[in-house]
Amino acid sequence: MATLTKCSECGYPIQAKFEGETAICAYCGEELQAVVTQGITIPSTLFWGLFSFGLGVLVGPALIASTSEGRSWLEKQAKGIGR
Repeated sequence: MATLTKCSECGYPIQAKFEGETAICAYCGEELQAVVTQGITIPSTLFWGLFSFGLGVLVGPALIASTSEGRSWLEKQAKGIGR
C-alpha cells in the first residue's frame, strides 16, 4: 500500500510503498525514511449519534420536568402507576 508523505525539510510530497522505506527527496536531496501512522478513526455519523444520545440522556429529563405535564408524568413513572 502506497502512502503519501512529505519531506521534513521542504514539504515536497514523497510516495512510499511500505513502512521503513528510505527515499531521497527529489527537490532538496534530503534522505528520508517512511513512517506509516495508523490510528483509529471514528466516523462522524457515529460520533454525532453518540454525542446526541448522551446529550439527550442528560438534558431530556430536565426538559420533561420543566413542564407541569412532564412533572406529573415523571411522578407517575417514579411511583409505578403509569405502567
